[in-house]
Amino acid sequence: MSGYVSRRAFLEAVGIGAGAALLSACAPLAPAAAPTAPPATAVSANPTAASTPAAAAQTQPKAGGRLVTGKLGDVANLDGHYWSPNGGLHVWLAYDTLARYDENLKPQPQLAESWDVSSDAKQITVNLRKGVMYHSGREFTADDVVWNLQRALDPKITVGILGGFFGADPTFTAKDKYTVLLQTSQPWPTVFDMFHVVNMLDKENTEAGTNAQTKAVGTGPFVFQEYRQGESMRFTKNPNYWQTGKPYLDEIVVNVRSDAQALVADLESGTANLVYNTTLQDFLRLKADPKYQAQFLTPAAGMYQIQPNVTFKPLDDKRVRQALNYALDRKRIADTVLLGLVQPEDLPWPMASPAYESAKNALYAFDLDKAKALLAQAGVSNLQIDFVFAPTLPEYATVAQIYQSDLAKIGVTLNVKSMEIAALFDVIHSQKYNGVYTLNDSWAAMEPVSMLAVGASLNPKKNNAGFSDDSYTALVAKALAEPDAAKRKQLYSQLNDFILDQCFGLPIAPSTSRVVTGANVKGLEFRLNDVMYLGNAWLS
Repeated sequence: MSGYVSRRAFLEAVGIGAGAALLSACAPLAPAAAPTAPPATAVSANPTAASTPAAAAQTQPKAGGRLVTGKLGDVANLDGHYWSPNGGLHVWLAYDTLARYDENLKPQPQLAESWDVSSDAKQITVNLRKGVMYHSGREFTADDVVWNLQRALDPKITVGILGGFFGADPTFTAKDKYTVLLQTSQPWPTVFDMFHVVNMLDKENTEAGTNAQTKAVGTGPFVFQEYRQGESMRFTKNPNYWQTGKPYLDEIVVNVRSDAQALVADLESGTANLVYNTTLQDFLRLKADPKYQAQFLTPAAGMYQIQPNVTFKPLDDKRVRQALNYALDRKRIADTVLLGLVQPEDLPWPMASPAYESAKNALYAFDLDKAKALLAQAGVSNLQIDFVFAPTLPEYATVAQIYQSDLAKIGVTLNVKSMEIAALFDVIHSQKYNGVYTLNDSWAAMEPVSMLAVGASLNPKKNNAGFSDDSYTALVAKALAEPDAAKRKQLYSQLNDFILDQCFGLPIAPSTSRVVTGANVKGLEFRLNDVMYLGNAWLS
């Protein structure tokens, strides 16, 4: 293994943690150590009833059954390389990734059976699992990996999101049918984040016309069957899944609902046995009822946030954006709208993140006098802006009402507009909104620079604010290629200062996806990118 470092040494160098030891045919897996990032798993909303591997082992999973689920709002499309909210209840059911983080941030084999990383972290050899079949009946090979990784880099398909997970100047080569060589011009410390989030689509079905928008063909535990726009989606068990004996469920139906009350009505009437992102009030009410289980992702993978369109005057002036930041009553929103389940934040990082800085996390304390003074300095009066959102979470509308009321006190009129998720994506991706929008970003639980390079709110190359700055771009690029964790931490501090000064993204509080199920639903999991995983789910 000349030219290669030990798995533990590499991961300690890039700051992923010894617990995330590389899996390789060359040596046994090193013992797990404490991770540098917090664990992420589905746990009970009652801390004393948290789901653990030991608890799961007490009951033997049972095969069979139909899981009926409900989610708020329709999907934008079914492309497995297109990120959208609630992906775990549609396209992610049909796909696998090369690897998957466990609750200790340790990458576990999926379609990649093992891998090796060179000593300079610029070359990764991936050894694929043999005999994996697409739902179409075709075998998954190295050529498919090359095609998928190249496609994930296309900003026209991914809106620039997935490309941020890749190292500098990446090339992908199929060395043989089951071996892929990944190479970059600079170190790639976020490679396992990429392994975790890029789905492996079936090239033949994806390329046929507009199939990527209307069907999902992968290697995953469930096979896509139909999509009734605005109504439902249906998936059935993959009988040829590479994980023997899985999935346990025979069928999953995803019903689309327009409001949170309909979700709860479905659950309480028995029409559904899993609903996603109910109101927090209903979540806590149902948690107390033994007929139901309330689960949430811990720690939070993302953030509630408001983002201004900096291409819309006068929001191109950072003083106006700073005024909007001071006028945002985060504590009230966290305490009342989010029911005290999370704390307010000015920056998006969980407390265990290497980018977290307590002293900088409350810079923009709610202060309408400061907000009004900044508007006066910028020469702005009688400002009217829109607040656009999609009802994918019921609390968005309440946040808008609070913000609207507070801004009115300093002479700013906020016009609140709700729209479907596809329409919202259209206006925010192209900066066609005349003011601000809200939509959660979901990447904070992994390496911090991944969120900066990937999230649509803080991405220096393409973000929903339309913000661009050469010094910011260079700083993020430097963090992306820095293999030393301590040096990356210093860069994160500089990036925090920049984000707080420019205010092109306004975090509010950590976001926590949540589900409520019947008591018979077992084995639910979340991935670190805030996607529900149902490959191990079963009905008792």
